[in-house]
Amino acid sequence: MFKGQRKYIFIFAGLFIAIVAMQYLLPKPVNWSRTYLNKDKIPFGCYAIHNLVEGTFSDKLINNNQTLYNLKDKLNGNSSVILINKNINLNKNDVKSLYQILEQGNTVFIAANSFEGLMADTFHLETSYVFFDYFTSIDSLINKPGSQIHLTASNHVNKPYSYSRMAWISSFTNFDSTSFRIKATAGKNKTCLIERKVGKGKLLLMSAPDIFTNYFIVNNTNRHLPYAIFSSIKNKNFVWDEYYKTYNVTNESFLKFILQNDALYTAYLLLLFSIIMYMIFEGRRRQRAIPVLEPVTNSTLDFVNVITHVYYNSNNHQNIAAERIKYFYENIRKKFNINTNEINDVFIREITDLSGVDFKIVRQLFNYCEKLKNAPEISEYDLIELNRQITNFNKNSLR
Repeated sequence: MFKGQRKYIFIFAGLFIAIVAMQYLLPKPVNWSRTYLNKDKIPFGCYAIHNLVEGTFSDKLINNNQTLYNLKDKLNGNSSVILINKNINLNKNDVKSLYQILEQGNTVFIAANSFEGLMADTFHLETSYVFFDYFTSIDSLINKPGSQIHLTASNHVNKPYSYSRMAWISSFTNFDSTSFRIKATAGKNKTCLIERKVGKGKLLLMSAPDIFTNYFIVNNTNRHLPYAIFSSIKNKNFVWDEYYKTYNVTNESFLKFILQNDALYTAYLLLLFSIIMYMIFEGRRRQRAIPVLEPVTNSTLDFVNVITHVYYNSNNHQNIAAERIKYFYENIRKKFNINTNEINDVFIREITDLSGVDFKIVRQLFNYCEKLKNAPEISEYDLIELNRQITNFNKNSLR
């Protein structure tokens, strides 16, 4: 298919490599996606706090990529499960497993802007947030003052933690105040952290997951707030959940990896476009090139031309006259079917009758031919005169 079209392959390959290199070398734009993944070093990833947990707030850290139903049998009653995501929506089995985990004596800490589905119904939870901030650019929110979080513990009551509006901090507008205890507020009459005992365990719910992300941990004065929250959790075996994340990438495919990388995605589109263009313009059947054939030359005329020049340049007028007379007589025999061996009045009369040329002209012509045939030497003038008379006879002859 690519025979004779190697130049297109080199062009497409060169463009592919150039675009990949250009995209790779260009400054990477900041990814503001709220992934909360423990491997992400983007502003709203949890790489920093995840690496601080083990050794600082816990003796052991386990990453979980399974449901609560599969996790409950692996806990020993002295563990703390950490779930951080934009929203939490547990099904019936998840809620039932959550209760079982808590009743074993484990601690479950869940941070999310909204609690939905069966979990919200079970614990009578409602959260609210200023929704117009969802549609505002990050740059415009960085310097805008937002919420102030106060911990209710006596040793933190006079330590407000101020956050810009870039941090999505919602509040609980409804919860069972008889079973939940307020642990932190995000303003007047705005609760953002509540705690409840379930069996032997403890459930903590927070409506500000952004405070645990890299942006508010690395070189940020407010990093002491998540430190204080994790320090209050007594169980020292932490289980970090990655299963209930919105950006869960456990089942990552090769194509998904390409589509998530800007340089590879651009190169992938270029490759598809190049293939389509090649199929349109070069994929059709190509006609074999038509060879250029030189016209056939008339070699007879060339031969005659060469011979005449040879005769003329040799100045042998007698031979030329003899050949001219021989050819003329042969032509007479073919046209008039008359024997030319004997030239007399009868012969001349027959030629006159058959050709329609005047008798005197015919007689003069043949007498001149016979004279030149027997002449020992012929001049150039004689040769020209012979040719003139023969040409004149052929021109006026009826045949």
